[in-house]
Amino acid sequence: MRPLTLRLLVVAAGQVCFGVGIGCLFLADLGVGPWDVFHDGLAGRLDRAPGTVIVGLGTVIVGLLVVFRQPIGPATVCNVLVIGNTVNLLLAVADTPSAMPLRLVLVVAAPLLVALGSMVYLGAGIGVGPRDGLMTALVDAGLSTRAARTLLEVTVLAAGLLLGGSVGLGTVVFALLVGPSLHRLQHRVWAGWPEPGGVVYRRS
Repeated sequence: MRPLTLRLLVVAAGQVCFGVGIGCLFLADLGVGPWDVFHDGLAGRLDRAPGTVIVGLGTVIVGLLVVFRQPIGPATVCNVLVIGNTVNLLLAVADTPSAMPLRLVLVVAAPLLVALGSMVYLGAGIGVGPRDGLMTALVDAGLSTRAARTLLEVTVLAAGLLLGGSVGLGTVVFALLVGPSLHRLQHRVWAGWPEPGGVVYRRS
């Protein structure tokens, strides 16, 4: 199998994992992450499924990235198509558990799955998600990475609250765990990977 084809398959698998993590927070019904507070609020206002809003907003952001001449890779397009539809599929086949311990398990599992999915698909090196691309555009405009991420997440969280998005324990747990989980997985998921031309790069 050609390296680029394999990368695309791995990207899709990583984004399915990411989508399952997001879906776990929605299933737990104890609050969702900052971006998903916004997605949830929009979904309620538009009477659409959360995953459908994730796809729609991702498409809009990709359009903005084109306008601002930010790089768009295959993983960017795959992100728009896969994650939101995975969330919708999970919510269609599963219900919120009645037992609180199970809901808490979902809350803890969510940031771990999102972190793992992120490292898998970003490690393939063929593009970032549209929301990460938006952050990169802000960095190019002069903000630091931390300031750009904080600005985006505070903005979408505030907008989501105004729209009636779900905020709660899940929001706090996600915010506390996803960063450390990403950091711990960063150097473990991708020790080395063949480039499409056969060259291997290694993450230090």
